[in-house]
Amino acid sequence: MTPRFRSFLPFRLLVLASAAVLLTVAGAAAPSRAATSAFPSISVWAAPYAWFDSTRVDSFRCPGLFGGYPADTLVRRPRTITLRFYRDRVAEARPDFGGYRIYRMTNVPDTSQAELVRRFSRNVGSELTWNNSVLDTTTGQFKCGDLIANDVIMTFVDPDSSGNWVKGCRLYNNQGLCITKGDSIWRLVPPAGPHDGFRLWYSVTYERLNTGDNNYEDLYLPDTLNNFARCDTTGLGLVQAGQDTTGLLGLRIRNSCPNLNNKLRNIVGPIEPTGGPTNDLQTVHVVPNPYRASEAWNPEGGNELHFVNLPAHARIKIFTVAGDLVRTIEHNDTVRDYEIWDLKTDAHRDVASGIYIYRVTATVGSIPFSFMSRFVVIR
Repeated sequence: MTPRFRSFLPFRLLVLASAAVLLTVAGAAAPSRAATSAFPSISVWAAPYAWFDSTRVDSFRCPGLFGGYPADTLVRRPRTITLRFYRDRVAEARPDFGGYRIYRMTNVPDTSQAELVRRFSRNVGSELTWNNSVLDTTTGQFKCGDLIANDVIMTFVDPDSSGNWVKGCRLYNNQGLCITKGDSIWRLVPPAGPHDGFRLWYSVTYERLNTGDNNYEDLYLPDTLNNFARCDTTGLGLVQAGQDTTGLLGLRIRNSCPNLNNKLRNIVGPIEPTGGPTNDLQTVHVVPNPYRASEAWNPEGGNELHFVNLPAHARIKIFTVAGDLVRTIEHNDTVRDYEIWDLKTDAHRDVASGIYIYRVTATVGSIPFSFMSRFVVIR
């Protein structure tokens, strides 16, 4: 059940001009948002929903120039997380600005374990990952050619959580053969994981423009006010302006000053992908089954077994095969479709290895329903 990285979706995610839509979508849970302040901090949001933008591709126009499309919406989709963040004009005006980098952390906000999952880069050879307007440093406006674009916000849908876009046939005959060759379409194929219940954190940093080796590293922004450590500030203005990033001056300051463009500064989470409640109790199951001593989402020093595909309100009773009641769990959540069990009894004692029976009861409308199955614990 360990999350697996997949290459980024092969289509252009179009970005729009207002974050207000993200915060006011009817019925959507409030998105997680990172703390914001002046440069070099980045204002970033995350929500366990799919962000619907038009998927039209036009190589001659920037996303901010599209018009006449339906209003954007956040929609619930299984295992989907949407990350959005503001572009920064101060950063993009720097001569050493190379783009934005998105990192993901699983279960704990440990930046040493952060995985790079997406680059919006203007470095040579990576321009196709940008797909946005370019800042006009004279006017401070985002421009696509000679036209002003309104793509001040960038949108990223986590490919691990939303699946892969696969090119396929539009129509098949009854033998399963394609009968519309040359008329293909894109279909979203959801992955097996990450399973609902993985707690995820994200961080956005600035990428450095390559001037020598293609190292694609985070942009170095030294602590100008010495808020974190005293450092050699001789010639600091040249480094901050991006005018000395490779010489001995920049190297000396780099070795003595902390970098303000770090993953912990612009972190957002935790966010949990979820498919949403379901009223079909026959789809309820235990993950993992069998449970073998540990799982990727376990908290430090603890254990977690998950009941998934639950309705919004349900009662879970866990029994031994002899019929003894081990634990009763009340599930009440209108957003998440899973419930966590810490493998402890109602008396807060660890359960032993063995086969267990669970019974889920819920009322749909005025009709009570129940479902029973079993799972195995190996410790």
